[in-house]
Amino acid sequence: MSPLPDMRTLLSQLTSGSTSDESPQELRNLLASTLESRERWRSLLYQAVDLIFETDTQGRIILISPDTWLGGPTTPLIGHPFSTFCEGVDILRPHVGTLLQIMTPQGTSLTAILSAAPFSDHEGRVTGARGTLKAVSPSASIELGPPIPGSHLPGVHPLPDTDGLSVLAEVTAALRKAIVPRLASATAMEALVTPLGAEGALIDTGSPKSPLFVSSPLSPDIESVLATHFDPGISMFIAGNSHVLICRESVRSLQQLCLVLWRHAPWSVPERQLCQTACSLLAGFWELDGIHRRILTDSDYDISSNLLNWNGLKAEIERRCRRLDQEAMAATLILARVPGLTELSKSRGFEASEQALRQCVALLRKAVRPTDAIGRLSNNTFALWMDGGDRFAAAERAERMTAHGVPILIDPPVHLPLQLGLVSRESNADETPESLLERGLQAMQEGLAENRKWRFSHEAP
Repeated sequence: MSPLPDMRTLLSQLTSGSTSDESPQELRNLLASTLESRERWRSLLYQAVDLIFETDTQGRIILISPDTWLGGPTTPLIGHPFSTFCEGVDILRPHVGTLLQIMTPQGTSLTAILSAAPFSDHEGRVTGARGTLKAVSPSASIELGPPIPGSHLPGVHPLPDTDGLSVLAEVTAALRKAIVPRLASATAMEALVTPLGAEGALIDTGSPKSPLFVSSPLSPDIESVLATHFDPGISMFIAGNSHVLICRESVRSLQQLCLVLWRHAPWSVPERQLCQTACSLLAGFWELDGIHRRILTDSDYDISSNLLNWNGLKAEIERRCRRLDQEAMAATLILARVPGLTELSKSRGFEASEQALRQCVALLRKAVRPTDAIGRLSNNTFALWMDGGDRFAAAERAERMTAHGVPILIDPPVHLPLQLGLVSRESNADETPESLLERGLQAMQEGLAENRKWRFSHEAP
């Protein structure tokens, strides 16, 4: 049996009256047979799928059947993009049994299987796509292919709300444990991706080359989507065999913080809400860190210790040196390093670390006169400026300071060592605060190499 001719060819021959081997009656019979055959195939197709559609070159629906689906009419969908069903899906690419989450007219989420193929013109340009959708029963068992290592396919069994709350609690606890925001964000991301059985990344679009967290390299498809600017919110798409979820939040730097997660299982509504909440939390945390950094850059004080920072101490040294030169008085800069002070936050927690910092500052204040200036140069390094302190007075003060180290009264108590580097400035000496700082740090390093608790910088470099 020869195959049935194309319907458009039959209609053209009937309407134009063109000559052919068949008579008009035979053409009518062939047209009726073709229509009957197409109707049988359409009925058979409806037994296998729930929805048939066709799109134009922009991905907009131009044909859809049947007239109703999931309790709502389908005709109003004509002219709308296919993303009405599912955001982030490129319908102009081939799809063979792709699982995705769609929103029903009632506002609930439903798992569906998408099969689609693009078609092109004689020049090879894609002019649209034809495809089908098949709704999957929530109780059906679906095989999604080889899972990501450690994945428990949470897309098939959506994450309960109570588990979502516990994951959010773990993320918040991880943020509070680490002092450095970049480390805190990475720890929080690990607490988020592990229970979701996913890979992930956290990226500040202001510094896209330095992600805050990456569990595995991003695919080119994900990188191309991240390079395109979108409004804050959630977007989903399929890259290869992975369902990708991207949450975007704006920060005060006029950039965005992007939370990217991908896995083989689709994302349920509770999981999307959890990820969006976690992204908002991380964005607020990162935003505050940026604000604090700008404040610290412009401030003369270290907020955590209420001491001068280097900018403030430098201005104070320059101001005091003018008076000391007029009165022909010397001064001494003492650099004090407390090894182990920073590590207390990891071994004892941030509360014990804050107590240790306060006690350390109190001991250093008692080591000098109330009118002397004290600054904090780094987490465990401090600077003390002694007005009128010559070499002999400074040496005597250094001996007393290092005699007993820095006892910290926490539970259990800790005794930290103290390392000093000293440099004296004679009146009317041609030295800057930077040169004094350099000499003091050099003296401290030399004392450490010589296993001495304190050491003087006797000569200028």
